[in-house]
Amino acid sequence: MAILETIAAANAAYSVIQTCLKNGSEVTNLVSHVGKFLTAEDELKDAVKKKKANPISSITGGSEGDWAEFQALEDLKAKRAELESWCRLYGPPGTWDRWQQYQAEARKARRAAEKQRQKEREEMIEAMTTIVCGFIAIGATGAAFYWLGRFMEKW
Repeated sequence: MAILETIAAANAAYSVIQTCLKNGSEVTNLVSHVGKFLTAEDELKDAVKKKKANPISSITGGSEGDWAEFQALEDLKAKRAELESWCRLYGPPGTWDRWQQYQAEARKARRAAEKQRQKEREEMIEAMTTIVCGFIAIGATGAAFYWLGRFMEKW
């Protein structure tokens, strides 16, 4: 997801949460929106990290959006602190702590899944490389025999 789309998703989820809490809705009904907000925050952090690590943007001087990204991260940080205080004030005891624990477990699961996908990708690349090298070896052997036959005037 692009950085601006992630910021928009986070702001939309935050607006829903804020409106529901102001209207007196229960916090338990807002868990999905809180999840969307916090997921968008993680995605934004990852997108900014990937952008900074991108060698092409460092060559081309791609720092034009740095201030906006910094402001968006700071805004999300303030909104997260506000969500924490709302959950602690209006939610059942321990809601925020359980959410933090759940979020940590979900991050670990996402990292494990990403490592598994990376491992599978590397295995697939290795298999494809082996197959391509095999075809090249067969082709080179055939070409060598053909050249040898032409050189010895057998063909």
